Amino acid sequence: MMFKEITNKANRLFKYYPELNTGKRASMSEYKNLKWNTRRKIPKWFRQLMIDFPLTDLNIGIPFNYGWESLKNKKINELPLLNTKFNSFDDMAFEATETFPGLELIKKGFICIAPDENSSGDGFYIKVKEKNPKVVYVYHDCGSNSKELISNSQLIAASFTEFLDIIKPPEIIDDWIARNSLKDADL
Repeated sequence: MMFKEITNKANRLFKYYPELNTGKRASMSEYKNLKWNTRRKIPKWFRQLMIDFPLTDLNIGIPFNYGWESLKNKKINELPLLNTKFNSFDDMAFEATETFPGLELIKKGFICIAPDENSSGDGFYIKVKEKNPKVVYVYHDCGSNSKELISNSQLIAASFTEFLDIIKPPEIIDDWIARNSLKDADL
């Protein structure tokens, strides 16, 4: 039942934003090419979602407060977007086995679904054992172990279905600043 809700949200996302059809569908062979210990960490529902929808390398914008004090109390629809892309299966495996904090977080069942391409190691994570997991942003420099990293993470969406509701096509941050009549000093 949960997968059907996620599928409906994904269909709605691509229908509402046809310009998001820039990613590609993952294949079962790409999934099976992963090492078993990494492959088993990717939830079956997420694997199927990546096969059914063009999520691999899909460029997206995620509402984000960038740590700016002026944005801390803004509603999600008032925030600028942080541009990123969904990870491929290979990218998920790389994050989980080769980078910090991914290799620390995989031990506690978190996998990186999208990196912050503007930093080294920050990214968007889900807990793999949850059926409709929350999406959190993990800062690589806010802890040395999974407990610290997760406790210092930023909640992006209370569920994956909510995450699909808030993502949008990428946007240039300067365009958002100009549209909101802000100056760097305002941030």
